[in-house]
Amino acid sequence: MFDFTFDSLTRSQWEDLFTQAGQSALVQSWAYGEAKRAEGWSPRRLLISQDGQPLALAQVLEKRVAGLARIARLNRGPVWLGPLALEDQLEIITALRRPWRLWRAAALFIAPELGQDHAPRLGLIRRKAPCWGSAWIDLAQPLDVLRKRLDGKWRNMLVGAEKAGLSADVSASAESRLWLMGHYAALMRDKHFTGMPPAQIAALAQSLYRPEDLLVIRALAPDGEPVGGILLARHGASATYLVGWNGDMGRKLKANNFLLWQAVVTLKAQGCLWLDLGGIDADLTPGIAAFKRGMKGEEYCLAGEFLSL
Repeated sequence: MFDFTFDSLTRSQWEDLFTQAGQSALVQSWAYGEAKRAEGWSPRRLLISQDGQPLALAQVLEKRVAGLARIARLNRGPVWLGPLALEDQLEIITALRRPWRLWRAAALFIAPELGQDHAPRLGLIRRKAPCWGSAWIDLAQPLDVLRKRLDGKWRNMLVGAEKAGLSADVSASAESRLWLMGHYAALMRDKHFTGMPPAQIAALAQSLYRPEDLLVIRALAPDGEPVGGILLARHGASATYLVGWNGDMGRKLKANNFLLWQAVVTLKAQGCLWLDLGGIDADLTPGIAAFKRGMKGEEYCLAGEFLSL
């Protein structure tokens, strides 16, 4: 028998348990839930336990429609706090759906933290949307092991960037973030793609648990000129790559390779245990997917998104 309690944890209690989970998704973090309030969503935070032992956390975003009906979304949850049998995970997900049923004038869109192979076991209506896939870098491994694991061509580009004299500037300042987001917004306009909205990044920055949970790493040319940058979000014991920008000189100097490796070095030094590469989609962005796969992380593909009525 599992116990579900809503909105019972303080932020510090949530953050402690979230860190205990090890691997975690940014979209399940307290900061992300608070940031979504700016878009009209209200976070509902659940603690799932058994015999007083915490087993999982789940953050469900809820919004009222026309003042009566409720729509809700659970994205990449629950966050499992330790090893749990698949049958128990499925039972928890089934029970978690109960507050958002059609007879309660509610519907839940759920993209659970379950592997793609387990999708049929959910017995839910599958939405026609691509499954989320990405890769984890295990930062508990020594740096020399992680470096040797890199694809040979990828590692050679990293060596070239280092020999070219690139250096890293790491900052959690608003100025650095605004600098990067300005370049990123221009990149989205020029290349006609939609990435993480700058407004959402700004809202996230206002909701951080610690100021250093949103990091900018810039690649500096030998003359000190920034030629590229990336934004990383820390959440619990994990971190996620969010956005990146590269100028013409940055591309020439292989700043992308340098920056992603510096993310590994920086996060590991800060005690972070896992880095999520922020999505791998070989169909939509094959070049980016190939680049990220050069880091030889632990790839995963989730079950997809479902509608629960």
